[in-house]
Amino acid sequence: MNLNNYQITVRELLSNPKAVAILERELPDLLHHPMLGFAKNMPLKKVLGFAAGNVPQETVDRVLRLLEEA
Repeated sequence: MNLNNYQITVRELLSNPKAVAILERELPDLLHHPMLGFAKNMPLKKVLGFAAGNVPQETVDRVLRLLEEA
């Protein structure tokens, strides 16, 4: 999947069933997070900034790699 240099929006990401499956598997609480609706129009790069300190960097790196391979 082309993450467009992490400029893909969360909404675009969630429109891809493969991406949703990866997120459900790797970050199961993410899709039920109360701020998800707020973040849908944000680019992935901005959301990744919010994840810093809350999600281990190894997890973020693995999820990004899996999304790029999807």
